[in-house]
Amino acid sequence: MAPSDEVKGSVSGPIRVKLSPVEETMILTLWSRARDAASPNSVLGDIHAQRILDRVDVDSFSPTMFPSDHRYDDYITVRAKQLDEWCKTFLEAHAHEPIAVLHLACGLDLRAMRLRPFCGENVHWIDLDRPEVVNLRRRLIPDLISAKAKDREWDYRLVGASVTDESWIEEVHHDRPLLIIAEGLFPYLTPGEGTALLRRLVKHAASGCVIMDTVGTILIRYGSLMPLFRGTTVRMKWGVDDGEDVAKSHPDLHLVETVLFRDLLPGMFASAAPPCLGILTPVFSLLPSWKTYGQLLRLEF
Repeated sequence: MAPSDEVKGSVSGPIRVKLSPVEETMILTLWSRARDAASPNSVLGDIHAQRILDRVDVDSFSPTMFPSDHRYDDYITVRAKQLDEWCKTFLEAHAHEPIAVLHLACGLDLRAMRLRPFCGENVHWIDLDRPEVVNLRRRLIPDLISAKAKDREWDYRLVGASVTDESWIEEVHHDRPLLIIAEGLFPYLTPGEGTALLRRLVKHAASGCVIMDTVGTILIRYGSLMPLFRGTTVRMKWGVDDGEDVAKSHPDLHLVETVLFRDLLPGMFASAAPPCLGILTPVFSLLPSWKTYGQLLRLEF
């Protein structure tokens, strides 16, 4: 079924959802994308987000997942926009050869629909998330499986598995360039889990690109101050201040580009950044370690 401007499905009323606290954070990103789309100065323009959100019983989730501060929306949408741009660069560079795309912890993101116009022939795209999330996604989001454009093949699969489960990797083609997308994932893995996942993927594929986001050690150290996670058990685990540390996960992995959220959302005393550490955020922004409170990394292998 080809994607369209309408999100279609058989859901007749709001769905009550039960997910883990970390999985609930995907509702925050959906909420922010919907608010961004409603803005006259939309960054991402995700026209489907509100329609999906309308099908979910919002009372299923912690109220902290629906912040009113627009700076959270800005953070999430500029993150997605930058990652999308890097995806387009990779897709266009390999437009005339078979490639694989692996979107880890895809949640309710419609990146596959946003980027499909930039996919060349013989693209094998896998969206992967935990089985509970995949089941919810199937109920809320149109079926992209085997969708075909007029002049190109579209090989799409939705896989339900934990990213730390080693069995699913055989679903990914190993004999073609691989684009790995990880948005809002690695901060919630332990450093050991994160580096092990990267090692497996780099070892599996002949060549490719990893695009991902990180949070700095300052947010790990003072995570208990984060208003978003107050009253929940959500905690981020892997803090990265230098992208080269991520590249050390495998000898063939090399850091190509780093984008700092401090530059994407500039302002004195972190005035444009989300209040990650509550009312003390402006104070923490004076520390040298605030520079890397959030980063976007592009690595190649």
